[in-house]
Amino acid sequence: MSDDVTAAPDGGQAAPAPDAVPAQGAASGNWFDGFENADLKGYVETKGFKSGEALAESYQNLEKLRGVPADQLVQFPADPSDREAMLPVYAKMGMPESADQYTNVLGDGFDDNVFQSVAAQAHALGLGDGQFQGLQQIMAEQSQMLTEAQETATAEAFDNWKSGNEQGFQNAAKLMADVGMDEAGLEGLLSGDKAAMYDFLAKVGARSGEPNVITGDTPQGEGFGMSPASARQKINELMADSNFMEQYTSANSKVRAPAIERMTKLQEAASRQG
Repeated sequence: MSDDVTAAPDGGQAAPAPDAVPAQGAASGNWFDGFENADLKGYVETKGFKSGEALAESYQNLEKLRGVPADQLVQFPADPSDREAMLPVYAKMGMPESADQYTNVLGDGFDDNVFQSVAAQAHALGLGDGQFQGLQQIMAEQSQMLTEAQETATAEAFDNWKSGNEQGFQNAAKLMADVGMDEAGLEGLLSGDKAAMYDFLAKVGARSGEPNVITGDTPQGEGFGMSPASARQKINELMADSNFMEQYTSANSKVRAPAIERMTKLQEAASRQG
């Protein structure tokens, strides 16, 4: 029997052995076979990560998708109507621990009881402090717009009434002069102040009991130096002066104030007993 013998390369050295070929059907090892945590090993295998690099790339993509650190993530409960379950979410959004910790941006001029009531409702709804401050700003802006609209409508309504009721306007203006209505009293009436209304009626009642004719010294100029009769005469002259009456009944308080002050001083002089 003769065997084939491979010729040795020059130098007398033996030829290298060929690479080993895995036996047919033998399973190759996985890169995660060395994991000691069986659950983690099963997770990687189920997800089909082909290498550690693929796993690292998947985690990197997750961080990009998340966009923020873990402590900034918010997990919403299954039922958003469950306030207790939503409290951690509200806290993340800036809701204070109690309603009295909300910031008041409306100022001291806003009714404190009303603010506390609104703040309690905001807390029940889970609003953050920043959200509630924004809501207050909207409330203030809307209130200002309503006030300006009401003032404009009031001035327009008065002008329309005055243009069609000249005699009624003269009567009303004379009554105001007779009872010594000043700027503060007029503003109180326009605002619906009950005390101002009763003060006006009291002056009307007191005035109605005074005599119609007051005699006294000769005129000495407007003001406290005038006699009651002279003051009354000056009042009548001003009531007939269209320019003065336009100022006296102007919708502009800055225009109206000097005329009312002048008339008030005359009325005080006219009401003194000679």
